[in-house]
Amino acid sequence: MRTASTCFVAFWMTVCSAWGQESDKAEDLRLGHQLAVTLCANCHLAAPDQRRTPDLNPPAPSFAQIAQRKVIDADSLKNFLTTTHRGLDNPKGMPDFSLANSQVKQVVAYILSLRK
Repeated sequence: MRTASTCFVAFWMTVCSAWGQESDKAEDLRLGHQLAVTLCANCHLAAPDQRRTPDLNPPAPSFAQIAQRKVIDADSLKNFLTTTHRGLDNPKGMPDFSLANSQVKQVVAYILSLRK
């Protein structure tokens, strides 16, 4: 009986963990989409459902185009988002939004979700 209880608890923990991970992934995608259309839409077509067109002319690459690049993965996006920003040495660079690590993870998850 003790072994069966232990197996049941282990099974339940595994199921709950997997369910929580799927829930976290969906939440990351939702929040990443929200950040993208709020912060990035001035320059990028960040989402097909964004309400306005980018102000930048010509616009920066769309997030869908970025997602399709063969050299793009989670690490390269994270590196880009955390190191590339506008400054005296790069006056036309991307603005630094000073995203928290969790926000970077969410935007990266959203961009990668656009990969076909």
